[in-house]
Amino acid sequence: MSVDLVVSSPPYNLGKEYESKVALEKYLSEQEKVLAECCRVLKPTGSIFWQVGAFADSGLLIPLDVRYFPMLERLGMIPRNRIIWARQHGLHASRKFSCRHETILWFTKGDAYKFNLDTIRVPQKWQNKKHFRGDRRGELSCNPDGKNPGDIWMFRNVKHNHEEQTIHPCQFPEDMIARILMSTTDESDVVLDPYMGTGTVAVVAKDHNRHFVGAELDPEYHKAAMQRLSGLPDEKGCFPNLKTLRDYVEKTGEPIGKFRFAVQVGSKPTDRSLAKIYPESHHLQEMEERIQYEEAAFAADLRGHERPVDEKLNGGAPKRAKKTATVDNRLF
Repeated sequence: MSVDLVVSSPPYNLGKEYESKVALEKYLSEQEKVLAECCRVLKPTGSIFWQVGAFADSGLLIPLDVRYFPMLERLGMIPRNRIIWARQHGLHASRKFSCRHETILWFTKGDAYKFNLDTIRVPQKWQNKKHFRGDRRGELSCNPDGKNPGDIWMFRNVKHNHEEQTIHPCQFPEDMIARILMSTTDESDVVLDPYMGTGTVAVVAKDHNRHFVGAELDPEYHKAAMQRLSGLPDEKGCFPNLKTLRDYVEKTGEPIGKFRFAVQVGSKPTDRSLAKIYPESHHLQEMEERIQYEEAAFAADLRGHERPVDEKLNGGAPKRAKKTATVDNRLF
């Protein structure tokens, strides 16, 4: 037993040579073998974070976490959290509700697991709230260092215009892995990703002084991972993503226009000072506001009222919108 943390997202490709049900069962059987080996090398204080989506076929939808729970429990693992990784946009659907989340399962090998809450606290909503009666009257009623981030996460999906994007179609945001890693490991601990892809888990582990182990079958993904870890351009002056390129030029002082990155679309890469990088709290607020608006609009439709104006319609306030237009909370 040599690993302190396993964190990964297995591929969802179930294959087309089988009927759907057979393919799913075959996939889960193979996953159980992988997880059994992960559990075998995990220390008694260790954790597994397994990020999964859903299996869909011809209108059928099976949330894969439902199938993983009994599988991990058969391996002696203990469930701690079912984390919702939400986003404003998801797969569009016309005969069911559009999917806006995936799940991250956290299981531990025992009860003596590591959880370093102080390393991942987020700001309190009411930071100056105080007790108004009793022996603690006048004292802060919340932890001044921040609160527990909870089990609903809104890290931005790594797609177009995200500086971490590589050639991999489904990679983790680095900040999300950092939250997992910092909360459940200490410096010099060992982190394992059996489906390494382009190396996000390894990169974050290196950045936070953890050791890492990974496995990847695709040679192009492996090459990108190794290059992200080295932080250097290839022989053609190309980087695996914009983040690695920006880090390099900030460190060396070389002009950014001298280089390219693998998924570059524009004529030249942009400096980090021009980037719009928002924290998770921003995306959480954006989603909360959007859902509140959608529910208010639906309630208005039900009651025959005029719909409230979305101040962020098409990315900004509409020209004809009244300045006093607001969402009526009484409609909820």
